[in-house]
Amino acid sequence: MSTTTATFTRDQIKQAVTDGFQMAADESGVSFTNSDFRMTRARLWGNLRRIDKAATDTPGEPTYTRDQIQTALNTATDAGPKAADDIDNFAVNATLTLLDNPDAAFGDIVEECYGEDADVVAGWLADAA
Repeated sequence: MSTTTATFTRDQIKQAVTDGFQMAADESGVSFTNSDFRMTRARLWGNLRRIDKAATDTPGEPTYTRDQIQTALNTATDAGPKAADDIDNFAVNATLTLLDNPDAAFGDIVEECYGEDADVVAGWLADAA
């Protein structure tokens, strides 16, 4: 039996990042366009471009494994001028969950990633804003 590793295109990643960060913004009350979120997204794309350069022998549109995306996103988040907070961590978890399940809602992400009641996590996000 062979096992395959799912890969994701830039368009799939862009959609998951947009939706994940928008959900974090909506639930916390911060702006989706705040400088912290913008810089994290920019650093993520820079990290993915470095992966592209390392894989010069792969023809066609680049694709990325979930592990590559997770590493690139965590690195981008940790490289910010301040320590990652609950909002940043939720944005990362939401993005990764949405890669696997694009229809996941806030409650689905909370259940999968936190094992807490959605209201509890919503409170964390509101307190971090």
